[in-house]
Amino acid sequence: MRELNVAQTSAPLTKRRMRDSFSEVYICLGSDKTLRLKYMTPSNVKRARFGRIMEDLDTMAGLICFRHNENIIRSQCVAFVTALVDRIEMHNCNLAVDEDIKLSGQVSWVGRTSLDIKMKVEQMKQGSWEHILDTRYLMVARDPVAGKGLPVNPLVIESAAEQAEFAQGEANQAKRRQEAEQSLFKTVPSDAERALIHHMFLQTIDPKAGTFKRIKPPGTIFMEETKLKNIILCHHEERNLYGKIFGGYLMRQAFELAWTNAFMYCRSLPEIETVDDIVFKQPVEIGSVLFLSSQTVYTQENKMLVYVHAEVVDPIKDIHISTNTFYFVFKAPLLEKVKPVIPKTYAEAMIYLNGKRHYEG
Repeated sequence: MRELNVAQTSAPLTKRRMRDSFSEVYICLGSDKTLRLKYMTPSNVKRARFGRIMEDLDTMAGLICFRHNENIIRSQCVAFVTALVDRIEMHNCNLAVDEDIKLSGQVSWVGRTSLDIKMKVEQMKQGSWEHILDTRYLMVARDPVAGKGLPVNPLVIESAAEQAEFAQGEANQAKRRQEAEQSLFKTVPSDAERALIHHMFLQTIDPKAGTFKRIKPPGTIFMEETKLKNIILCHHEERNLYGKIFGGYLMRQAFELAWTNAFMYCRSLPEIETVDDIVFKQPVEIGSVLFLSSQTVYTQENKMLVYVHAEVVDPIKDIHISTNTFYFVFKAPLLEKVKPVIPKTYAEAMIYLNGKRHYEG
């Protein structure tokens, strides 16, 4: 790793086309049996680990950023960090562990210091590439020493299709701002949401008793019973180019905890359907004690939304710093319906509504 020096002057910007950053990477699971072991799922040895694919996508997003800004990185030190994963939409969750996988993508939108990276994953099946998933990552260029944002190369739009892609990036930015303003941390729930929470509350009391003593409705699970946690000591081997813990590693750990939570919740092997809004709030330093807390917070038919919160803990100072939030939607394909999850406290009701918004969004 080369020494990180603060650049004295900003590098000149160059207009770049979308195709200038286009990249393809192949994971040769069809021919490399040793590599195959790294991707094998323990619950089904014929399936590939989705968490590993999330790691690869994070690496891929960084590669695309470097290609778009290769003139800048030749003249100054710049770090491209993952700000958020906007969404991962699954088209086929049946990722085989013995067939080649192709990752491809390019820059589809840029701001002053940020870039929208659109990627897809395909797998070779019966002689042709089958579409597995689509995703968008929001990456940010930063001075790795000073920590401030750095300008990135602007985009040249060459076609109507590219204009539509760029407009989608603008729309995503506007949607995120709107969602932030409507957050339950800032505004009260809507009339419909308040009515839903009150209806669920009434399900948990006995009207004949004339008290507010809580009872669990038959065939349901209280949200407080769905927690599952993990503690990780962050080692050097998981560092990125800038000496922080690699974001893809955090995503894999969060996903595998969420998958286990969903498995224990429904008692049937779950499949990932959607990944929504992975947010990176703070970098995780080497040596950190990382707490991962998962909870099933919303259910609908045979689907479950599992929320994972990551925080770094300083045991000496007793300080907790929130670093990441993750939302995963799983389905239980062998079940027609999973048990509904029921909030018991007002705080859990807000978590439930937040999960419902992510599920429906």
